[in-house]
Amino acid sequence: MNAFNGHNVVRSEGNTIYTGEVPNLPYPTCFDAETAIRGMLEDGYCIFPGVLDREGVQRFRDKIDSLGGPDEQYEVANWCFNKQLASDYMGDPEMLQYIDRPEIISVLEGIFNEHFHVIGGSLWVTGKGRGMGIHVDYLPFPLPEDVANDPRITIPIFMATAHYYLDDLTLDLGPTTLIPGSHRAARHPKDETSYKGVVPHAVMLKAGDVCLFRSDVWHAAAKNMSDRRRYMVQVHYAHSSVGKWYPPIEYESLYSPEVLAAATPLHRKLLGKPRLP
Repeated sequence: MNAFNGHNVVRSEGNTIYTGEVPNLPYPTCFDAETAIRGMLEDGYCIFPGVLDREGVQRFRDKIDSLGGPDEQYEVANWCFNKQLASDYMGDPEMLQYIDRPEIISVLEGIFNEHFHVIGGSLWVTGKGRGMGIHVDYLPFPLPEDVANDPRITIPIFMATAHYYLDDLTLDLGPTTLIPGSHRAARHPKDETSYKGVVPHAVMLKAGDVCLFRSDVWHAAAKNMSDRRRYMVQVHYAHSSVGKWYPPIEYESLYSPEVLAAATPLHRKLLGKPRLP
């Protein structure tokens, strides 16, 4: 459905809320590409510490505050955000720097090879009382249980999302939570709060850190119980085979001259190779 301000509102399947103790995901002391790729395949996620510095974090928070109208203009009852804005890759050259971070690209190349593109992104503000139940973002195909549980089989990744966190996360601020390894369920959660005994873990990161996770891993957003607003940026990537359903933005006539002038060859590849004027 479309909210009256024009942005698209899509409710994910699943609305189960976990209310038990939430352990933290391990925080890496440094980034290693091979470890991160293995984490995506085996656990469903990986973490990139310190992608943005404090100045970059504040600049992005200020940008989000300057865009769109007041929260009330984006209000959706009982939903997980106060404000959500589509990332303007076509008109704002500043947004290009968030889609081609070398460490993130190295992991995407490890899971997709070279065949992937950006399919979208959004800017989120989450206020007090907002949360989201356990769900998957995109399940390309369900698998029979005996196939999904076969250790000889590596379930391929077709879509992944990078979360740029713009706050030092605390449990009361409502961090993302995910269930490591739950992508091997190869199905949507059915009123479940764990997978094979594994409960949701908090993605307890610092401002400027990024979590990349596969679209079929079970995840949620803990409810924001604080009086602060949580800021987050999403970048969605997909294997090129998914382009039939989630095509790149490939029409150069839609891009501003400023974006086309600033775009590197990698930017143009990620955005569908718009030609230079």
